[in-house]
Parts: sequence; structure tokens; C-alpha cells
Amino acid sequence: MLLCRVLAKLGFMAVTASTIPDSPVRPDEQLKPLSQQSVTAFLPGPKIENTSLLYTSLFLVGFLLRFGFILLARTYVGSAITSLPFGAEVGRLAAHIAAGVGFHSPFHDVDTGPSAWVAPVYPYLVAAAFRLFGSYSAASALILLGLQCAIAAATGVVIYKLGTRTLGERVAFWAAVIWTCSPIFFRWPTSLIWDFSASAFLLALTFLMTLDTGKKGTLSQWLGLGAIWGLIALTNPALLALFPFSLLHASWENYKAARRYFRRLSYAVILFGALVSPWLIRNYLVFHRPVFLRDNYWFEFSMGNYHYSNGMGWSGKHPDVNPLYLHQVAQLGELGFIDYHKKEALDFVRRYPREFADLTLHRFWWFWDGTTIIYQANDWWQPWKYWPLSAMGWLGLFFALTRRPRGWVLYGAALLVYPLPYYLAYPHHRYRHAIEPELLLLSVYLASVLWGEVARIFAPKQLQP
Repeated sequence: MLLCRVLAKLGFMAVTASTIPDSPVRPDEQLKPLSQQSVTAFLPGPKIENTSLLYTSLFLVGFLLRFGFILLARTYVGSAITSLPFGAEVGRLAAHIAAGVGFHSPFHDVDTGPSAWVAPVYPYLVAAAFRLFGSYSAASALILLGLQCAIAAATGVVIYKLGTRTLGERVAFWAAVIWTCSPIFFRWPTSLIWDFSASAFLLALTFLMTLDTGKKGTLSQWLGLGAIWGLIALTNPALLALFPFSLLHASWENYKAARRYFRRLSYAVILFGALVSPWLIRNYLVFHRPVFLRDNYWFEFSMGNYHYSNGMGWSGKHPDVNPLYLHQVAQLGELGFIDYHKKEALDFVRRYPREFADLTLHRFWWFWDGTTIIYQANDWWQPWKYWPLSAMGWLGLFFALTRRPRGWVLYGAALLVYPLPYYLAYPHHRYRHAIEPELLLLSVYLASVLWGEVARIFAPKQLQP
């Protein structure tokens, strides 16, 4: 692709042609025999000197490729049958907010009352576009998809910065270039208005801020970490599974450096609580009982767990598809509807524990291998385009866990902890996107390890120890 060639050209213009090992290799290591040097020293790539030029190139090329695809494929043009490119529940909540009704009724044609079906950031963002450019209009879609393209393009810059601090400058460079140019990563920002692109960007940025907080531990860094976790909680609460690992990693690094950190950690947690508490208070006032950031998990759990289920989350149980379920949620209200199906699903788990365990094991595999794509009509992907990133990312994690580069705990938590709720409920290939920046970095890290081993095998004998 022409733009990617331009990016490569600009990238190498921003470097000094050099064989000097990249950042994870200490200066004294350059004097070691070839077989004892870090493998990242052998991954082909430039030594970056002008990072501003590289960041600008990554952002502009990433944005232009994605936005150009939107214009070419006309993904901003709505469907007469579905709400696409607007996410179903997000779009309806946004339309009600824009109309002055409030955060209300996420399903079509029926008033189901106050809602906490999804976290608030994206519905309010879409509602702002609806007020300015019209509800479900092509202009609103184009603006929102363009914003998602900008977020995805900025993710390439964050990938480079995160990779440089953890797995090496050359690993970071190639991961950022692949993210920027590969159509594999165009899928969600260009076609569906939902929080997937924002989640990937925010998580990668949070890992970067975690490392910086662990390195210096200033008050502003701790507060920034608490603030971004508050934003994540209000955008995609599923990522909060990684919240403890972020704080513990930053705390441990400060503890090892003999810095006083507990008070600053407390301020970060207090700031996090202050950011999410208005939404929690709102939920308590409208539902008359405590409701966390969103309430729909147990219904999603019930979609994947019933007798003779295929474990994929049958859409026939969803109110948007099944009129009986739509009538039920209107009659019982959102929380009553969720409570009913929670009880139903937990009864299934108690009665058929072996079937539930079998489904969970299968869902673990399906989350990573792309089997769920088979059940999606007219999807862009096929499983063979999906699973290689999973396989390479896991192999890269194996080497990260054994060699323990900086930040290895965060990479491990992303792959080991984040998907757990989806193993229990049901997987979908879009859920992986939040951790795809980390998967990509680990995949390129795997390539660097293999490249290093090959370089050692074919190194000149006089350089061998």
C-alpha cells in the first residue's frame, strides 16, 4: 500500500541507520559475544531519532487509511434493515438522550424505563453527534466513525511508546507499523459505532501510564492513572478486571525504589471513586437499589448458558430479536428482566455443572480461534484471518513470562484475566479487540525471539563464545 510505503520511508528518515542494539540492550551488552546478547538487538529495524516525525507519520497514515476505507466502502451509510453502523443499544440510548428522554429504553419500539444496559460514555458521545448532525444520519455516522479512526490511529503511537518501554524499540516500531497499515485492525473503527476502538486505545495508554507511574511515582502520575481508570470504568467496565494489576504493578515498582507511595495511591483511588460515583448514585436513584456501572452481564450470561446451548450466546433470546423477550423486559423492567434470567441461568449451572464446564472450556478456545465468526452472517473475517494473532500473541507471552521484560505482568494480566467473563458467558470476536495492541506487541516480540535464535545459529564462528 502506497501510504504504508510512505510511512516506512518516513520512519527510516526519522532514524540513523545503525546496527546499535535498541533500548532493552545495555551498553555493556554490546561487547558480549553474539550468542549472549538480547534477541531484540537482532530484530531488523531502525534506531529512532526523530520520534515526533514518527508519531505524526503513524497517526496520519493510520487515520487516512481507515477513513479512506470508510469513504470507499460507504460504511457510514445506514442500513434499511438494521441500525448499522450505529450499535443497537448504544444508538437507541443516544437517540433518547438527544430527544431529552434520558438514559432510557435500549430496545426498539418499547419503553422499558431507565437503563444501565451499557456504560454511559459512548451513548452520551453518540447523543452529542445526534443533536448536532441528526439522529441516525449519515453525517453523524461519518463524524463518529471518523473519530474512531482518529482513536485507532493514535493507538499506533501508544503501541510504539508502550513497546519501547517494555519489549524493545524495534519490536515497538514494527508493531506500530503493522497496526497502522494492516486491514486486520480496520474492522471495528470503520464499521461499528461502539466502544471497541476506545477500549483498545485506553487500555494500551493505561499500561503506558502504569509503567511511567512505577518509574517516577509523582503525584500527577498517580492522579492521571486514577483518572484514566475512571474513564475506562465509564466506557467499558469489562476492562476493570485489570485495574488491580495496574495499581499493584505501579505500587510494587515504587516500593522497590524505596519511594513513599501509599498516600499518592490513595489519592488515585479516591479520584477514581469520585469519577464513577455520580453514575453509581444515578443508578441507585433510578433503580432504588445499588447497580454497578452496567447491569446486563447476567442476561448475557444467560444467553450462553442453558440446556443444549451451543455456548455462543444465541441471539434468539435477545429482546431485539424475540418479541416475547421484548414484552417481558417491558413488563418486568430492566432489572426485573435481568434478575429473572440470572436465576434461570444459575439454575442451569446447578443442575448441569458438567455441561456448563464443557461449554466454558469450549468458549475459552472459541474466544481465541475465531469460531464465533462462523455464526455471524456476512462478516468481513474468516477464522483463518483471526486466530494467527491469538496464537502468536500467546507464544510471545510465553517468552515474556519466562524472560520477564519490563511490564510482563501487565501483558500476562491482559491475556489471562481480561477474557475470563467471556469464557463464562459467551465469546464474540469483537471482544478481543480491546487487547489486540498487546497481542500484536507480543506477536512481534515472538518474531524478535525467533529472529535472534536464527541470528545466533548463523552467526560467524569467530563471534561465538
